[in-house]
Amino acid sequence: MQYQEQNDSEDTRLQKIIVSRLHEDPKTDVSKMEVEVKEGNVILKGLADTEEEKQHAGEIAGSVPGVKQVENHLHIEIGVVHAITSFVSRIVSGDEKAKDNEENKQEG
Repeated sequence: MQYQEQNDSEDTRLQKIIVSRLHEDPKTDVSKMEVEVKEGNVILKGLADTEEEKQHAGEIAGSVPGVKQVENHLHIEIGVVHAITSFVSRIVSGDEKAKDNEENKQEG
């Protein structure tokens, strides 16, 4: 029983470190992710915005000393809201570039 308790506390410690590192990293949104640790094996579940974010989260988890293996079960969030947000973002950035070009023409 004591071995199991030590294992549980080590898994909890690893989980806290991984979640903290993911939270501190500007490339990951840990609010949509779940981190499970069992006997040093990490399972990442939930959503990532991009394939890059998914891979990066796995790299962060795998870089923690004591982690034996990482199973990355994060799914890329490609829903209607995400698609619309990306589309609007591109339009807005395009409008800003057009506006800057117009202003530069008027100054020149």
